[in-house]
This record gives sequence, structure tokens and C-alpha cells, in this order.
Amino acid sequence: MSIARRLGWPPRCDFIQTVFSLDSRFTLAGVSATAEDAFKVAGTNKAELIVLDHALAGELTGIEAAPKFKEVAPESKIILFTAHAELRQAAAAEPAIDAFVLKTDSNYLLRVAQQLLSMSGHAF
Repeated sequence: MSIARRLGWPPRCDFIQTVFSLDSRFTLAGVSATAEDAFKVAGTNKAELIVLDHALAGELTGIEAAPKFKEVAPESKIILFTAHAELRQAAAAEPAIDAFVLKTDSNYLLRVAQQLLSMSGHAF
């Protein structure tokens, strides 16, 4: 049985979309270039998982946007997916961020998402 999970994430989605297409339990709810646009997608689609890049277009960074996402989609899990290792402590200090994955460790992204959503086993 397949469980549909909703995702919303900002740019650089080609790679992320490919990663999550490996598990049919994930479905894309939307893609946004800025956090401000993504807030609407997350709230409307009741996103269960949000993958944020720290370097977003617009006024907010991923770390700044995370608490606002929890306001519009309080049940969602948030992964900060970034190339900036120095942000690990700042992400850990932000209660709205549930996980931190470096782009250099991108092979862990799907596994971390599955764990955050308590998905057992692998769909591939």
C-alpha cells in the first residue's frame, strides 16, 4: 500500500525531485522560488515535509523562514538542505528545523525524510 506524502520546497528542486521520486510514497505539492511564495503552498496543501535551501531568493533565509513555515503548516517536518556546513549549529538552535542535511551528503536526504515521517522500510 502506498502512502502519499506531500512535499513543498524552493529552488534547486530538480535534484530534490529526483531523489524523492525514488519513493512513491512522496508526492510534490509545489515548488517555490521564495519562502514567501512557499508559505501559501505549505498552508494550502498541508505539507508534511518541507525541504528548505538556506540561500532562498527573496528576503528570508531558510533558517529565518523555518518558524514561519511552522505557523502555516504546524505539523510539517522541516529539513534544511544546504551547502553551508557552518550553519549546522544555527539550524540546531532553531526549534522549527527538524533535520539538517548538507548537499555534500545528499545521499542521506531521502533516508532522513523517511525517518522524520516515521516511514518504515524502503519503497525501492
